[in-house]
Amino acid sequence: MPSIDIAQPIHVPPEEARRRLDTFRAELQERFGLTPAWTTPTLIEVRRTGASGSLRIEPSRIAVHIDLSFVLAPLRGQIESEVRRRLAELFDD
Repeated sequence: MPSIDIAQPIHVPPEEARRRLDTFRAELQERFGLTPAWTTPTLIEVRRTGASGSLRIEPSRIAVHIDLSFVLAPLRGQIESEVRRRLAELFDD
């Protein structure tokens, strides 16, 4: 199964990282149809038909892992580059 793995360095406390990711949650749903939900204070799970994964706040990074079905595999590059770009905008301080 194709997947997306991203590690975005951060230099902010977890509370600030969560605040910044809150702004990104709506974009995930609007642009990619991924339904995001906070399941713990440091974990967002994302789901849609053909995709599931998570964004995890760790002490020095945001770890993203999304599994894609083979149907969504052709969109992997587009999704990955957009998520990387947006995380960089949010966390490059």
